[in-house]
Amino acid sequence: MEGSRPPQQSHGDSPGPAVDWGPRLLVPSWLISLVIHAALLIVFAVAFKATPQGAVAESVVAGGIVLKSDDPATEEYLTEEDFASEEVTAAESAIASPADALDSAPPSDPASALPDTRPVIGAGPLQSGTALSAAGMDSGPGRRVVLEGGRTRTGVFGVEGEGSKFVYVFDRSGSMGGAGRNALRAAKIELLKSLESLDQIHQFQIIFYNERATVFALAGQPGRLVFGNEASKLQAQRFINSIVADGGTQHEDALMQALRMRPDVIFFLTDGADPELSGAQLARIRKTNGGQTSINVVEFGLGPASSSYNFLQRLARENGGKYGYVDITHLKTGN
Repeated sequence: MEGSRPPQQSHGDSPGPAVDWGPRLLVPSWLISLVIHAALLIVFAVAFKATPQGAVAESVVAGGIVLKSDDPATEEYLTEEDFASEEVTAAESAIASPADALDSAPPSDPASALPDTRPVIGAGPLQSGTALSAAGMDSGPGRRVVLEGGRTRTGVFGVEGEGSKFVYVFDRSGSMGGAGRNALRAAKIELLKSLESLDQIHQFQIIFYNERATVFALAGQPGRLVFGNEASKLQAQRFINSIVADGGTQHEDALMQALRMRPDVIFFLTDGADPELSGAQLARIRKTNGGQTSINVVEFGLGPASSSYNFLQRLARENGGKYGYVDITHLKTGN
């Protein structure tokens, strides 16, 4: 029997179901390669940009803010307050004593700026309007004294006052300078020591004057009391260091500006017995004060204190303050 063969389909048989693929889109291989390479280049560029190359320079934007890091995961900005804080930290390590804040070489101990012949004038407890013994002067660095109600005790050249708000009104006229006896320098050292004794809860202001008053301005706001934090003290040191002795003397305006700040105590230091405050000027000061502020007076003079009663003693007595005299011929300032 011959092998069976599958039956052959004749042309008359119906064809099987047909698959219609439609028109085919032919994409050249070079175009596909181009797209793939372009995609790879984009991915590489993004990855390269995200990787910092070397040190990143600080970028400054408006408003005093500095971008410290441009890493999105650790983005950090520094403000002006941060700069002030960092500046204080650096300054605290650099300033060893109040005298270090002054330009010229200071004595090794600020106490050497004080009279070394004791007593200059009579001793005894300080009373309102009385003279000061040089033996009572605090020759050490600023010491903080804590009293009730957040008050403290501080002073200059041994003339002390108690409170929480203090204004220092210091004469800077030409007679406060001079080679060999720089009284202004000694006054600055005492002022810095007094500031150091204040805590951050206390407030202060500084006025240097000749024919006009120059007021310490923190953050562009002159005429306002500032708190005794380290940032304020650092700015105050720079202000004090910038003051030079020149010009004449006009007492009243500087005192009036200080009284308008309503402090507990004013420390008024001058060598200006001439021109004196007139009776009318003293009356205006007393009226403006209204018994609210104690005015402590330190007078610089040449030689022993006079036995006569002068306008500076009257100023202290009429405003509930204390008076002290310093013979500047005994001052040593290292210059």
